[in-house]
Amino acid sequence: MSDNTAGTEAGNGSRLRCNECGSEAIVTTAGGSALTCCGVALEITFAGR
Repeated sequence: MSDNTAGTEAGNGSRLRCNECGSEAIVTTAGGSALTCCGVALEITFAGR
């Protein structure tokens, strides 16, 4: 089963942000499921590789 949730397309070096609290994360090892914070998937603000 493929997960197409926002954030699963984030490659290495991508920057993600929580629209609820403003926390940010940088992807160092891509793959797997979407990162979440405050119960929602993080939004990609800068696409890495």
